[in-house]
Amino acid sequence: MSLSPELSGLIKQCVHNSHCSTNTHWRKAVPLANDRMRFALTALITCLIAGCSMQPPPANVPIAKEQIEMRTVVPLVRSLTPHDRGPTELEFDVPALPDDATPPVFIGVRLTGVDPTAVSESADKLISAGVSAELHLERIEPSGPVSVELQRSQRVGVGQQASIPLSADGMAPGLFAFDADGTTLQDAGLSTEQAASRELAFGYSNAVQPGRYRLKLRFDQNAEALVAANAQLLVAYTYKGK
Repeated sequence: MSLSPELSGLIKQCVHNSHCSTNTHWRKAVPLANDRMRFALTALITCLIAGCSMQPPPANVPIAKEQIEMRTVVPLVRSLTPHDRGPTELEFDVPALPDDATPPVFIGVRLTGVDPTAVSESADKLISAGVSAELHLERIEPSGPVSVELQRSQRVGVGQQASIPLSADGMAPGLFAFDADGTTLQDAGLSTEQAASRELAFGYSNAVQPGRYRLKLRFDQNAEALVAANAQLLVAYTYKGK
């Protein structure tokens, strides 16, 4: 590392003064302020020579639970407690995706764990438990809220499912298996490839305009099964496949 003539001169002067500091008569003659200035200058020059710099924060720092619970952009999750039967209102933003201006979004719950088999068994139990909920989704506009029609999946035959609208009162009679878009969940710091997870839905929309939304949710029957399974409320983009 090459130094400028001015910096070299400062270093030589600082070193010279340091040697002179052993002379008691000289130290008495020099004001204390000069000593402090010399020490500060020495530290500054040393830092410049060593190339001191602030170290960047480590990458991929896990997101704290508190930050996750405060997220108001899809995808988002919320923990559920025995007191969360509702009614509950949740406002959030739905951004457009790079490949979809009106992406599909669903409202449901998520189960996570380290054992994929145990997670799948818990999800199947929730489907069979008949957990019902009343939900209404509104897009917030300057002129007033605009209702968003939600669909649900219903079995119509052996191994066959059909999409039907939720009733006018917003009642979803139960949860059904669904798949969230894993990439957007990982990008938001809400999931990792190492964790097992299953998603279940109360309702969904295949095309949601970007904007601000309000979800009104009230759990109805068998809501205690959600808490027992450590389920999280989930609002996420729908997995569209390859």
